Order: sequence, then C-alpha cells, then structure tokens
Amino acid sequence: MKPAISTVAFPDRTLTDAIDFVRTLDVNGIELRTFGDDTAQFAADPCLSSFAKTKLQVADAGLELAGLATSIRYDAPIFPHVVGRVISETDLSVRATRRMIEIAAAFECPFVRVFAFEMQGKESRRSGMRRIVERLALAAACARNTGVRLLLENGGSFATAEDIGEIIDRVGSPLVASAYNPAVAQAVGEDPISGIRTLRNSLESVKLKDFQGTSAVMIGDGEMRCQETVSELERADYQGWVVLEWDRIWLKDLASAEEVMPEMVRRFFNWRAEAKSPSREPVTA
Repeated sequence: MKPAISTVAFPDRTLTDAIDFVRTLDVNGIELRTFGDDTAQFAADPCLSSFAKTKLQVADAGLELAGLATSIRYDAPIFPHVVGRVISETDLSVRATRRMIEIAAAFECPFVRVFAFEMQGKESRRSGMRRIVERLALAAACARNTGVRLLLENGGSFATAEDIGEIIDRVGSPLVASAYNPAVAQAVGEDPISGIRTLRNSLESVKLKDFQGTSAVMIGDGEMRCQETVSELERADYQGWVVLEWDRIWLKDLASAEEVMPEMVRRFFNWRAEAKSPSREPVTA
C-alpha cells in the first residue's frame, strides 16, 4: 500500500507550502483537495495554481498524485419530475466532473474522487439510485481516453461499502472504482474490515482518520479501528493508496499538520510492520 497526505490538513497554507512539508514525510504521495475553478475558500486549492507548475513541484518533491478530491455529487433532484430533464440543468454534476477530469489529466493525476450522497425527501431508494447511477455513468464516459478514473467514496445515504459497491456494479464501467472511508462506515455500524473485503476488487483509495466521539483525534487515539484497518490492508497485499487525513479545513481548532502528521506517519508504518510480523511484540503507537 502507498501512504499519502491529504491537503485538507493545510487550509491556511499555499499548495507550494503543503508540498514542501509533505516531501519531508516518509510517504509516497499527496491527495489534492479542490473546490473547483471559482474557489476562494482554500489557499491550497490546486485550481488557484498553474497546473504545469504544480505537476513539476510534485515530481520534484519525489511524490505521486494520489488523486484529485472533489465535492461532486450526483443526487440533485429533477424538478418538475417529468419536464425537469428538459428545462433544468440536470447535467451540472456531469459537466463539473468533466472539468475535474480535464484538470486531473493536466496533472497526470490518476483519480477524481466523487460522491453519490443523499436521498431526496421521501423518494424511494430505487428512484434515487437510478438517478445517481445514470449521472455517474455519464460522468464516467467523460474519462474515456484520458488516463483518469473516478473514485466513488462512501458518505451520506450511501455510507457503507455495500452501498457504493452496488452503485459501481450498476454503472458497470472500468472507469469507476471505489474510495473507502472506514470512519464514515463505522459511524453507521459497518465493520470496516468487512467493508474493505466487500470492495477488494474495486478498491483504489482508503482514508485513514480517527475520532473520539465527534472529536477528531490522532489515528490510534480514538474509536475508529485504524490499526486493524492497516493490518487488514497489509495482510491482503493491498497495492492502492492510504490517505492520511487531518481535517483542519473543516475543524479550525485542530493542531497544525506539522504537529501531528509526523506522528501519524510513524504510527502507520509501525502498524504495517506489526502486521507483517504478527509473532513480534506489539509496536507501541
């Protein structure tokens, strides 16, 4: 597996500063969080920088791009229900995906992360699922011949591995794979180890973060099964990304990335080493 750092840990830093810090850590890559071309809320947003410059900076730092993480979702309702497909801009999410694919291709970034997200009002799951699958299939078609694939991450009404696995199966495109957030799944009662096994054939990215109640904490200090997750991935010889996430972009009172990231990386590698040698004494977190 390949560890990466998400830029959500650097809300007050430029992308150049974020890359310069991540290069000091013993990780393979960096995941770029973006809010799109018109963003003004996130200093490290790659859409605020020259794509060619960013690509060069990442390469010079000896890093790989683990993905372009977006907020794109495919759940917007169609209204009016019959003629809404004609008179409303129901393809906004597809067009937004096309643009993010273009940006990812410019970076030579292999993945764009997206969401299904939530059911609308009292609609049936069947109806909502049909709309989401239809849009995701159209979005995936935009990635043909680009070298980019979409990663569908669990969340909202589709919080489990089974939920996103069902959507991916219905889309039936090799251009759509899975990104799994064990903390989100565990919060709704899913065993994250079971979730990883459910998605094993499509899994390209796993997010590692921890909580004690509703408070974000260092991985290994909370209730999420972070060490067990890493151990399961190691035993399964998982070759994809593990993205270490520290949510300072959302939770402003968290300690800085410089204070916590080196220890998070150390714990990750300790857990990997312990999983490789189960007969050894446990490695202290």
